[in-house]
Amino acid sequence: MVIVLRTTDDVLRWAGRMVDPPLRAAIGRLPEPSREVGELQLGHPARGNAPAAWLRSALTLACAAAVGGDPHDAVPAAVAVELMHHWSAIRRDLVDGRADGAAWSVVGSQPAALGGEALLALAFDVVATGDPTHTAPGRPRQRTGAPGPDRAMMRVLGDTVQELLHGQHACLALRETRPDPAEERTDLLRDVLAMVEQRTGALFGCACALGAVAGGGDPDQVERLRLFGVRLGLAVQFAEDLLGIWGEHAGPGRPAYADLRRRRHSLPVAAALAAGADELAGLFDGRGRLSDADAERAAKTIEQSGARDWCRRQAEELLSQALLALDLASPAPAAVAELVALARRAAAAPN
Repeated sequence: MVIVLRTTDDVLRWAGRMVDPPLRAAIGRLPEPSREVGELQLGHPARGNAPAAWLRSALTLACAAAVGGDPHDAVPAAVAVELMHHWSAIRRDLVDGRADGAAWSVVGSQPAALGGEALLALAFDVVATGDPTHTAPGRPRQRTGAPGPDRAMMRVLGDTVQELLHGQHACLALRETRPDPAEERTDLLRDVLAMVEQRTGALFGCACALGAVAGGGDPDQVERLRLFGVRLGLAVQFAEDLLGIWGEHAGPGRPAYADLRRRRHSLPVAAALAAGADELAGLFDGRGRLSDADAERAAKTIEQSGARDWCRRQAEELLSQALLALDLASPAPAAVAELVALARRAAAAPN
């Protein structure tokens, strides 16, 4: 049988067309100033009009199709995932002090944090009502049929919030870490890996699980697709962290050594420290931004330690694990082909 597939960019643009209007409608019914915060997040430079900005939504819709459902039924779930992502992004920007285009740099840290909480509450409201555009917050519309899928989605959302908050606590602890002894550096790598699973992995797992629930998947399929998302999220973070250092290979807009200048304990940094990169430990033992020369030295030290190659291999292995979980979910052929293409595109690490 020949399966005619859309290109990956077509799938991502399709997801944007499906999810963007109801997402904006949902945020548009928030009271000010929460609405302003949400609209600022939607206009964040990292989103723009890039198809890749809709990866999470595409995974949600495609996972609904993968279990034999209608992707249209998964639009509220995709909206909820986007809202949760923006809430998490606001918290991350506040903790990391990222001001470039961040909502808090416009409205202030406290209003941005409160706006983020409104987005999170809205995510639960959208799932509870199944309607991102309804105009009576807290008053779910009447729905026919058993309420089981709604309860399952609420449980997935609740579990994901707990994971994201746990990951945020871990991030705060890592910001105070100044590892020196070898055993502490090994612990750092373990902690960074755990934090990534609790943040990026959890959000991707949520996107896939919600899509599977919305599509009518059985519990085994939901769990397999959740695991697909978690493993994929980890692979994507490895690729993103490599771009955060060697961004010149990703084209315009990704400056080289960006994460190193901020002394961020990304996966390549943690791996290099665990491998005994003493010079890198010395460069990271301080505050403020690294100079261009020190950032370049740090990048060379990471590469010489073998951490860059290790991260590439980890991304490949995690992608393989994700695709195995996807295969075990027995998905529909056309949907699985598009999910595989999305996964390979998202987890592609720079050379």
